[in-house]
Amino acid sequence: MRSPRAGFILWAVVIICVTTMPWSNFKGHAHWSRVRWIPFTDRPLSIFDVIGNVLLFVPFGLFFIKATSKRGLTAQLYTALLALLLSASVEFFQIYCHNRFPSATDICTNVIGAMIGSAIELFR
Repeated sequence: MRSPRAGFILWAVVIICVTTMPWSNFKGHAHWSRVRWIPFTDRPLSIFDVIGNVLLFVPFGLFFIKATSKRGLTAQLYTALLALLLSASVEFFQIYCHNRFPSATDICTNVIGAMIGSAIELFR
């Protein structure tokens, strides 16, 4: 991709679309009883969900490092913070959706994926 910033924005949009669709599930009232608060302990925990969440955010970390001038620990912290904010926003949206189960595990694995992506780019 020619512009890392465009790649970063495009991938953030992809993440939002993938994690919030179908939009017909949005009902406008909260389903707090469906929230899985404790990471990696709530059931059902699928290894495919964990791997999918990690892989979804690896390009996010890669594109962010390419798009920014930050390097080292500062870049890692910014990557983690942005991934945390995006992931928490999506999970909060899912609280208001039928057939979605917001999870702290998803947030953790998304941040881990972004950190892996940023580390790949930083140490390349």
